[in-house]
Order: sequence, then C-alpha cells, then structure tokens
Amino acid sequence: MRRACKIAEFFTLAIFLAFATLPALAYEPVTIAQLEQMLAVAHGKSDKALAKELGELELTERLSTLRLDKLRAGMPGEKSRLALLVLSDTSAFHDLPAAEISQLAPPDGDTQSQILAKTADYARVTLHQLIDIVVSRDTNHFDNLKVVSFSRAVPAATANAKKMSEAELDAARFPPVASAVVENQPYRLIGKNSETITYRSGEENVVSRSGKAVVAPPENAPKRPPSSGVSNWGVFGPLPEIVANDISAGKVDWDHWEQTGKSTLAVFRYSVPEDLSNYNLEYCCFTSGKEPSGEGGKENWNVYETLPSYHGEITIDPKTGGIRRLTIQTDISANQPIYRADIMVEYGPVELGGTEHLLPARSVTIFQASIPIVMQEGNCVDLHCTPRAYVHPKDTVVSDTVYGSYRVFSSDSRILPADASGSRGGSPSSSQPQNATGRKH
Repeated sequence: MRRACKIAEFFTLAIFLAFATLPALAYEPVTIAQLEQMLAVAHGKSDKALAKELGELELTERLSTLRLDKLRAGMPGEKSRLALLVLSDTSAFHDLPAAEISQLAPPDGDTQSQILAKTADYARVTLHQLIDIVVSRDTNHFDNLKVVSFSRAVPAATANAKKMSEAELDAARFPPVASAVVENQPYRLIGKNSETITYRSGEENVVSRSGKAVVAPPENAPKRPPSSGVSNWGVFGPLPEIVANDISAGKVDWDHWEQTGKSTLAVFRYSVPEDLSNYNLEYCCFTSGKEPSGEGGKENWNVYETLPSYHGEITIDPKTGGIRRLTIQTDISANQPIYRADIMVEYGPVELGGTEHLLPARSVTIFQASIPIVMQEGNCVDLHCTPRAYVHPKDTVVSDTVYGSYRVFSSDSRILPADASGSRGGSPSSSQPQNATGRKH
C-alpha cells in the first residue's frame, strides 16, 4: 500500500517536471512599417506559409482598423487574414505609430475641461436616449496555449516505477516524460460565435446563437453557470457610462489629437483607483487544484469577481462629447487566478430612425489566466489516496468582435438569426449581458 502511494507520487512529480521545463516561443517584435515591408515582398507565398510567418510576430505599435482592412485585402487566404487579425488585436493597447499622431497643438486647460464635460453629458443623457435596436455580433476567439498528447510516455514511466524497490523510489530522479503543455505558440482560432442580440431599455439579450434561437429559461429554473472567460458586457451604453463617471473622479490627462477620416478626435489617458472603481470584472472559472469535494467527486469551480483599479485611453469627438474609442486595462493584484483582462471598443456612426447614433463597430478582449489541466487522475489504494495532479499554465485568449446589421427594434419586429455559416463550436469568452451595477458595498 505504501509502495503504491510512492509510485503515484513519483508519477505525478514526473509529469509536473515535464511541464515546468517546456520551451516558449519568442515572438519577434516588429513595427508597422516593418510589417508592411514584409507583406510587400510576400506576394506569391502560400496562405499557410504567410500565416505561419505572421504568427511568429508581435507588433510594437497599434495597427489601426483602417490600416488593418487595407492589409487584409491583400492576404492570399483565410489563414493569413486571421493571423493578421489577431496580430492587430494584440496591438490594440499600444500607441499608434508617431507618423499617425496629429501634431496639432494641444488645447488649453479650459478647452480640455469643456470636452470632458461634454463627454459626461453624453454618458448621462445621450446614451440613455438610445432607441431599441437589433444587431449582429460575430466573434473570433484565439489562444496561444497548445496541449500535446503525452499518453504514450505514461505507461513506460509507470512500468519503470513499478520495478523499483522502495529505496530506489526514495532516491530516484524523475524519469523523462513527454511534454504535456506548450506555451506561447502562434495564436490559433479556437472558436467562432455568430449571434443576434437586442438592446432595449439598457438591457442586452442574445436572441439567437449560431443560427439557433436562444430561449430564456423559466424564472424558477436553476441558475446557469457563467460562460467561460471574461464577461464582455455593456458596450452599448453601461460600460462607457461607468468609465465616463469614474474618470470624472479619477485622473485624466491630455494625450494627443488623432485624425480619423475627416474628424479630428481628442485622446485622453485616464486612471481610476480601486476605491473609486465601478467597473465590475467577472471571470469564470478557476479551481485550486485540490481534491474534489463536490457531489459525485466533481471539481469545485469558482467565479472570480472584483472591482479593480484600471486605466486606459478615451477618444472623444470634441464637438459632441461622443466616445469614439475606449480602452480599459485592469490592474490586477498578484496571486489572483487571472493576470490580465483588457477590452477595447471602437464606436462608429450608424443612422437609425432618422437619427445618427455612435454604436459599437468592433471590440477586442484579451485575457490571460491560469487554465487548470488535469495531468493525472487521483489514485486510491485501500484508504490511502493521492490527489489529482494539476498544472496551471498561463493561457492568453484574444476575442475579436464585429458588430453590424443594425436595425430598429419594434414590438412587431421579426428577428432573424444571425448568419451562422462558417460558425462552429462554443465561445471560451462569450459575452454576458448585464446591467451597469456600480460599486458594490
């Protein structure tokens, strides 16, 4: 019995060691100009080959949506287009290239205050006047964690351990076991979502997903667990309203003018301390990796929820105070199950009911968290058991969302599902409609 436990412990440590010594891919940093030069000489390369090259890069500057669209038009196929998309997404929180930043003189302090006051009015009044809408939401999800099979190495390791004496087990060095997890691989597509949603009276609801109607559960139905990933909520109104209110009490600094088409936009940097934050961050799910204590031996999964300090950029139309671009980068303390949770939302003009509204056009969400992977099931001999063996590698998930097909919702509207062609699988980081809850006391 004691020997069996030693073998199980030996095997668990061997697998963990295999994970701990894995190599990581070092992404090559490049500027926008270097990327464009690379693509200029890439004509004739296959879609797969170009996608591989793009997957090994990391931009040091933000690739704007306008520039991204122009570059994507020259890609040879879907693989390279997706590789360029996620390359752009991971740059969403960087600065633009210096050449794309307007050199206009900054406004004086009074003018800056007036712009921010207009934004406060926009958040308080205009966002609440948004008519009821129906919109399509299409999301691509990527991650850079690759799990590799190691099952062929397991029997050999177990067999060797069983041949050892107790003294040999005590003194043994860990045998080589095939790699189980590889981190920092080129990002790959892991899922797509095609949804139709409504936004009515400040509430966002999914009415169809992947071409199938979503039926609301009865009021007395058991509460469903949250979707896996970071909740991307409130982009139509509650989220910009919370940020606009928070930064009025936080710190705001002028950054630069930015030219977008015919519009000159004002860009501010802001930071909100934790004690003033009303930004609700929710992540599902994590586990301590301890022995299961739930019914039927099921693992206890937990939802991480907090009101963190955060910082970012807010891009404003100085004439109206309308928000054109918003980034939120959370400041998450150490020893938490999640390391990063950032969101960027771009807003563009949409005419509905004879009135122009600023509505979400595109968003990027990036989160990084410990993903628990069961490396070995628990083993029991008589009354002596070894717990499951877990590893918790950092997994980075990038979600790129495009909003479109806006139309006015009316009581007699016939809402058709979003086009589900090409959609597959579920979302590791799907949106959860919520109301702006504010700080919890």
